[in-house]
Amino acid sequence: MKLSLVFFSALLFLCSAGAGFADDSYKIIFETMDCSGNTGFATVGVDEIYKMNNGDCSEPDHPDRKLKQLLVHDGSGSYTAYTLTRDEAKNVMRDMKEYMRARKGVLERSDSIIIGH
Repeated sequence: MKLSLVFFSALLFLCSAGAGFADDSYKIIFETMDCSGNTGFATVGVDEIYKMNNGDCSEPDHPDRKLKQLLVHDGSGSYTAYTLTRDEAKNVMRDMKEYMRARKGVLERSDSIIIGH
């Protein structure tokens, strides 16, 4: 009886711990910059990123370069727009490509199943 209770408790713990990790997606952190040069940081899930566009204004330190705009699904059918420098946009795209390569590698090397939500 005690063994059954310990086994059930361990199973319940593992299931609840796994459920907490299931909602976590791979996150990308990046530096933002607005048209007046104010900077900040943002973190988004890689699966929430929709696309990257040219922004409406130039980088304050490099007037010949346009800022980039990252569109991210906000969960309500709309997008949140983040403005970044060209260099930071390249870093975000590199991180996304590395993540997708790793995800593809997992599929090619094993019998793993990736469940998207």
